[in-house]
Amino acid sequence: MSGPKNSAVDSTYPFITIAIPTRNRAALVKNCVMSVLAQTYPNIEVFVSDNASTDDTLAALSAIKDDRLRVKTNSENVGLIGNFNNCIHEAKGEYIVLMSDDNALDPTFLEKCVRLVRMEPGIPIVLAAYDVLVIDEFSSNERRVVPAVLSKKLSTGIWEGTEILREYLRGRISTQTLSSVIRTDILRRNGGYSTEYPSAADEAIWIPVLFEGRAGLVNECCATYMVHDSSFSGGVAADDRIRDVRKVMEEISVVAERKIADRTTRRQIQRLTWRYLAFHVMIALVLYRRAGASLIDVVRKLWNWRTMLKQCTLMDFITTLRFRSLGRILLPTPLVRVAFKLHRIFK
Repeated sequence: MSGPKNSAVDSTYPFITIAIPTRNRAALVKNCVMSVLAQTYPNIEVFVSDNASTDDTLAALSAIKDDRLRVKTNSENVGLIGNFNNCIHEAKGEYIVLMSDDNALDPTFLEKCVRLVRMEPGIPIVLAAYDVLVIDEFSSNERRVVPAVLSKKLSTGIWEGTEILREYLRGRISTQTLSSVIRTDILRRNGGYSTEYPSAADEAIWIPVLFEGRAGLVNECCATYMVHDSSFSGGVAADDRIRDVRKVMEEISVVAERKIADRTTRRQIQRLTWRYLAFHVMIALVLYRRAGASLIDVVRKLWNWRTMLKQCTLMDFITTLRFRSLGRILLPTPLVRVAFKLHRIFK
């Protein structure tokens, strides 16, 4: 395996870029940067790609006095995907972490990842899990944490990338780019983020790296993903999300055909891509219902998606269904709100 120049015994290896694209979210990006600068692993740069902000973003970042922070401002708005690609292009690190400006990292995240990188220098990717923090879901000043999903099969260590991918597609690990350390040269070679499927761009960029060979797994919660009204994911239409996830899963299936020699493993991963799509259908319906859609609207939505979902089986939906998700789809939003309040009181 070719990789960046390094030495397994060099205490400064690897040099890691934590890249944060931002636009007009001064308070959020400042908090994000501060969480990154608190990392216990020292050999980092924090690169912020400011997408032509018109608020106090630059002033907020200028107030942070740390030589590890580097800020570059785009002369014009290049869009979210373009700004993420700027991060990949500008990164100086052998490895990169790509995170939105409303995310946060546990202070020991990079230290835990680096232990695995030093065990196998040049390893393409190390993944960890993340919590989801939901802000103001039903009322203002409300906070709810969805705990990270940790693997019950794979412990912290180095595994074949396809083993980790199977766990992820089954919904047994919660991970994304914000909790992943990825070799920068591989992301550049693969072309970075694509505008073809913007709402599933994260999956499209890191999942193919698991086909490069072995991969590291930190089977612990090491980051926090925030869901709130101004988050990008909150503004994505259900139709767009399902369409984009389906496109990415089709591409993953094609890559599996090319990269995985073992027929059984290849077919299993290809089958699991449709289970993954079914899982995201359930999430999309929960969000659609929360936004005010009726049960009739939900049925119509599923009917409209029938072509996209034709390769998903009934078992795909059954195996990904969660009792809480089903309740949030079937019950009116006011009842769901009451149920959550009762749960918090009596848990």
